[in-house]
Amino acid sequence: MSAVGLENAAVNLTALRDRARIALTECIDKMRGPKALVLDPSLSGPLGLVAEKQLLKEHGVEKTYHLRHDPIETDQRRILFLVRDKIPNMKAIASQIRQHKRNRQQLDYLVIMVPRRTIVCERVLEEEGVYNDVQLGEYDLDLIPCEEDVVSMEIPDGYRECHLDGDKSSLFYAARGLMRLQSLFGVIPTIKGKGHAAKAVADMLIRMRRELGEQDDEPAEPEIDELILIDRETDMVTPMLTQLTYEGLIDDTYGINNGIVELPGHLIGSAGAATQAGQEKKAKIKVQFNNSDSLFTQLRDINFEQVGSIVKKRATFLKSVQDEKDQLQDKSVTEIKEYVRKLISFNIQQEKNLLSLHTSIALEIKAQVTGSAFSRRLDLEQALIQGRIGADKAAEAIQDLMYQREPFLKVLRLLVLASYCNAGLRKLKELKHDMVQVYGYEAMLAVHNLEKLGLLKKGEGVSGIAAAMPAGLSVTAGISVAANLTNKIAATSGWEAVKKRLHVVVEGADDPAEDVAYVYSGYAPISIRLVERALSPPQVGGWTSLEETLRPLPGPLFETVQEPTHAHTPPGFEAPPISRPPKTRHVAMIFFLGGVTCGEISAVRHLLKQEESRAAAGG
Repeated sequence: MSAVGLENAAVNLTALRDRARIALTECIDKMRGPKALVLDPSLSGPLGLVAEKQLLKEHGVEKTYHLRHDPIETDQRRILFLVRDKIPNMKAIASQIRQHKRNRQQLDYLVIMVPRRTIVCERVLEEEGVYNDVQLGEYDLDLIPCEEDVVSMEIPDGYRECHLDGDKSSLFYAARGLMRLQSLFGVIPTIKGKGHAAKAVADMLIRMRRELGEQDDEPAEPEIDELILIDRETDMVTPMLTQLTYEGLIDDTYGINNGIVELPGHLIGSAGAATQAGQEKKAKIKVQFNNSDSLFTQLRDINFEQVGSIVKKRATFLKSVQDEKDQLQDKSVTEIKEYVRKLISFNIQQEKNLLSLHTSIALEIKAQVTGSAFSRRLDLEQALIQGRIGADKAAEAIQDLMYQREPFLKVLRLLVLASYCNAGLRKLKELKHDMVQVYGYEAMLAVHNLEKLGLLKKGEGVSGIAAAMPAGLSVTAGISVAANLTNKIAATSGWEAVKKRLHVVVEGADDPAEDVAYVYSGYAPISIRLVERALSPPQVGGWTSLEETLRPLPGPLFETVQEPTHAHTPPGFEAPPISRPPKTRHVAMIFFLGGVTCGEISAVRHLLKQEESRAAAGG
């Protein structure tokens, strides 16, 4: 697995990764000598972005296992458990220790909790009767560089824990991670945000900084100019839509976790992995996708409709290079040297393998997106966000998809989208009944949780409002008044207001240089419209003057200014101005609380290219 290149990052993300590596090795070295590492499976991917196997081996890790309840057989006397701070993990550890005791094995145990050691986990170990058998520690893994322009907390259940379970720990971890970021890159002068979780993180960040006081090693000049906090709750439409970029469709089809995709063996062909250890053709093979793959870098952020033309251009270029090689015997020494220089710049065999891989993936995805099921879902999504279909018609269309045994998750996403765009679903009870019939009783838990979150609602509709009208009105007049009232409410709140005020539906968005709606074929994510306005706020009033415009979205709008601390500066002393070269670019950190889609990341990249173009055009 090749390391993610961070050389072109806006700030020195290598320092952030090095800090995580050092903290990891310090945790491992708490248990001296050779040892077995028992790893929480959900941490394998994040740790792979921080450290490689060789580093673990250098610090005494002889063998690595995944944590499970079944007995783990090992010949090591020392066992290090590296796990998330979850109750099921503590019970699995206790089960392993009891098994060893039954086998009369006397082993040493070190339990490292990620991202922190909690009282709840300690209590579980006590109740399981193994607390005195273990040594405890914590590894505060927070912001992990995934790409040169992406860092992640890698908390997969953060949204659920925060909004459904009421556990706000992930917000604390976010604030703590941002504090560490400031210790490396300086105090971020401006914090803007929208949403309850965003405001909570901003308040915690400011409070932590105030409690920590002055820091001698705090960089004097901030490298990050502003922090934009976006609460996922402000935009629950975008995650429900089908992603239409190349990377987004790979994510929807196969799943991307920590830059790793598990692809069916038949897609790999002769691209390299099929030769590994005689793997069967049907086996899934892990492939890393990041900026080290030059073709993927070109393809990842473009709408899938344009993938074919770029792959074809790449194939033509590689063929020209190969043809040039075949004609070298007729070339001059100068021309041969030029050709060799071209070859040195890239590995032609590797490029051929990557072309073969991405061609296979593109063909597989093309077969899917040209299918009738995909087209029906996409048409329904577009009709909902454009307001071309009402709640009842949408419910009937979703029922038809259920009867055709569409994947449960895709049906759920359409239900949430229909509920949001129509302020609820009058036929929700019928839909729930059908879901149980088609997908089983297990589906009810998911639906119940979505209702609890407010993502699925029972809609009253015009007839429900009309029923509540004064008795003196006729039925016809009541329905007419109710319809007018419904339209007025929709114009000032809900999806209609959001659509109009943020201009999220854009016709003819075929050029990424024109509008970020290109990424979703005519839909500009609400979250990215927020980022767009935060990066270019109004001249008068600034970011917070948009309060009325953004009122239909949940949560407060805020802007906070942080002043840098001047350690050891006597009261009343004014430091002389320091002459510094002007900054060549504005660096903003956009922090999504509750997760972000590949499509949104692509939209941010396109947005930043537009901003750079405008800046260049403006001189």
